[in-house]
Amino acid sequence: MNPAAEALLLIRPAVRADAPAIFALYRELEGVYDPAGHGPEPGEEALWDNVAADPRQQILVAERAGRITGSLTVVIVPNLGHRGRPWAAVENVVVARELRGQGVGTELMRRAGAIARANNCYKLTLTSNINRPEAHRFYGNLGWRRTHAGYSVEL
Repeated sequence: MNPAAEALLLIRPAVRADAPAIFALYRELEGVYDPAGHGPEPGEEALWDNVAADPRQQILVAERAGRITGSLTVVIVPNLGHRGRPWAAVENVVVARELRGQGVGTELMRRAGAIARANNCYKLTLTSNINRPEAHRFYGNLGWRRTHAGYSVEL
């Protein structure tokens, strides 16, 4: 394949065959990435099937030269407020470590915004762990603002 074709980045809905690559990216983000890529962990196929069956969740992947290089999930949430307009959340944003800073995450986030607008959402939101300053710079560079204090409790 020529270098120009290899540089093309495709953002598309994920399919079941992408699940092992997506889970490998998640393990990389969580610090337990297995570089040998030994296939799915027990239960990952069932997790995939459960989330993929939910029509309110859209899993996207970034693909370059046949390789899954990033992923995120957009969740559309029905709402009683805001005159019934739904809101959307972005979750599980991850780009392969060696490809960060090359536009993969930017394109994924752009597509997430397009999905939220297409669903008439009044806002698109995300949370990011306070221990990830590089991710916070990334979101800020995309024009995202810190508008709320977030809290969580481990369950």
